[in-house]
Amino acid sequence: MAMELRGYQREVVAPALRGSNTIIWLPTGAGKTRAAVYVCRQHLENRRGSKVAVLVNKVHLVDQHAKKEFHVLQKDFRVTAISGDSSHKSFFAYVVKQSDVVICTAQILQNALVSGEEDTHVELTDFSLLVIDECHHTHKEAVYNKIMLNYLQRKLSGQQGLPQILGLTASPGTGGATSFMGAIEHILQICANLDTEKIMSAQEELQHLQSHIPQPVKQYDLCQERAQDPFGERLKKVMERIQQYMEMPDLPQNFGTQIYEQRIVELEKRAAETFCRKTRVCALHLRKYNDALLINDTVRMIDAFQCLQQFYATERDMKDPTERFLTTTFEENRMSLQALAGDRRYENPRLGKLEEILQEHFQPQGTSRGIIFTKTRQSAHSLLSWLQDTAALRGKHIRPAVLTGAGYSNQTRHMTQNKQQDVIKLFREGVLNLLFSTSVAEEGLDIPECNVVVRYGLMTNEIAMMQAQGRARAENSVYSVLAKANSKEVSRELLNEDLVNLMEKAIRAVQAMPEQDYRHKILELQRVAVVSSLMKEARISERRRLHDPDAVYLYCVNCNVTVCHGSDIRTVEGMHHVNINPNFRLYYRVSGKIQFQRSFKDWEPSCRIVCSGCSQEWGMEMIYRQVKLPILCIKNFIVETPAEKRRYKKWSTVTFPIKEFDYLEYCSSIHGQSL
Repeated sequence: MAMELRGYQREVVAPALRGSNTIIWLPTGAGKTRAAVYVCRQHLENRRGSKVAVLVNKVHLVDQHAKKEFHVLQKDFRVTAISGDSSHKSFFAYVVKQSDVVICTAQILQNALVSGEEDTHVELTDFSLLVIDECHHTHKEAVYNKIMLNYLQRKLSGQQGLPQILGLTASPGTGGATSFMGAIEHILQICANLDTEKIMSAQEELQHLQSHIPQPVKQYDLCQERAQDPFGERLKKVMERIQQYMEMPDLPQNFGTQIYEQRIVELEKRAAETFCRKTRVCALHLRKYNDALLINDTVRMIDAFQCLQQFYATERDMKDPTERFLTTTFEENRMSLQALAGDRRYENPRLGKLEEILQEHFQPQGTSRGIIFTKTRQSAHSLLSWLQDTAALRGKHIRPAVLTGAGYSNQTRHMTQNKQQDVIKLFREGVLNLLFSTSVAEEGLDIPECNVVVRYGLMTNEIAMMQAQGRARAENSVYSVLAKANSKEVSRELLNEDLVNLMEKAIRAVQAMPEQDYRHKILELQRVAVVSSLMKEARISERRRLHDPDAVYLYCVNCNVTVCHGSDIRTVEGMHHVNINPNFRLYYRVSGKIQFQRSFKDWEPSCRIVCSGCSQEWGMEMIYRQVKLPILCIKNFIVETPAEKRRYKKWSTVTFPIKEFDYLEYCSSIHGQSL
């Protein structure tokens, strides 16, 4: 069947049909993916033996593209979708051989490109076309950019047969630039990263495009500060008391801010590295109180109170005088905090404002659909329970749910991919009509036309703003910015509007550059990118060899007991860091089984592991081909090298080499011991 494109879609795909590397820049909802499918069809029909990879940056988009857009190719071509959850992942190379179109997350392709094993390895040249969705992410450390750096290295060394590139975006952004020249530089950098010959947008067909894409009415719904906040004041009093106990007079006093959080996290890290337990434990607790203040500012007092209550309900080491002091301090304030949290007079004015918006738009017979964007998973869940507790909003006509990312986080409940898909499906069918969502629903999600989109106290950049705005696509829809009057959020939103105009001007300027100048500039940026990435790799591998693993010690971050040498650590599948020393078992005990919603190729998670001395969480046991191995999470340890004591966030930044786990060697050493 011939696919029909709209006029403006035909305009933007023209260079791609001629085989040129292209970025298609069209607003959300204008049918970029549709245009890409059209290019893929032509490409596959016109080139014998051609193969297409469609790359996305979020797992849920794999299925969505496969089912909603690319299924039209299935009659004539073999289309396979592979996401993090699918069993195909392990024999990706085989799937690539058997398919004409592969739709996958960029990370899966990247893993296959760098894999040393024959059955999992693929080459860039196995494909003749790469389609890169949301291609503005081809920047800095993002995985799209790793794939493209590999491509650019090959291109600059003269390799032939590299795939054609087709990038899709609604909003390249300005990359943090606030000047016209800076914005142009950013657009050129993205074009260079994607090896783009042309960045295409609707020009001749602009009117046609605008008639297809209704713009929502934007409104600022501003509320005042709480007139009185005795609950928040009480929390601050407790924090002052903890800081006095710490006997550190120069600690910051700007409680309830992001800046305070950064300072306290830094303090906790330094205290851990210097084995100053009292300061470290107090800093951990202060961070929780600061979280509670931030929650109090965003949602209800009771949500903030429960966050602290849960924190103090977990088992504490009451032998430690600092823990005793902190727990007692909370207990002394608990009843009064709980009483204040239940006092309606001091409730958050933002919620009153949100209630007005929802009452206005969700009429009993109405067909409204809405998304409330909020910053954290915690606040999405809190808003849902607020709605369920609010008499005026309870009833038949609002059918709400939470939609958050599928990543695992121990902070709050995480959603599995299947649960995500279910929520989106029910929302699409109208069974649900209101979502409380984190940024996961901003980009790319094929959510039906909404007529109410609220950004609830959010500070983000112009890309996220445009993506969220693009969700309000129904006729006469409203895009509301709900924030405190004169707040940073309001000034950021106004800045974002300016940045969108700046980005549009910058793209037009790049489109208007003389071809010679443009090509020259792109080549220069590509050379710089390749050289600096090679230098960076060299620096990393040099760092990795600074210290002898035998001279490195790991200590429990909480009780400072020495638990192992660097030479006891191995990596499994290049990512899980395990301790292979059988004596290590003496240092930890297991507590509670870990449940994952997905299965893994060669291993399964078993139990959490904690320090047998102080119960600090350390990581978990994995069962790898029938062998139990403890996986260590590095942030729960202090690493001492001959140079310094440090706490790391990621294993990838340590300064000693770590070997890959050798299953046969391990088995024979264990059996050798038990003989």
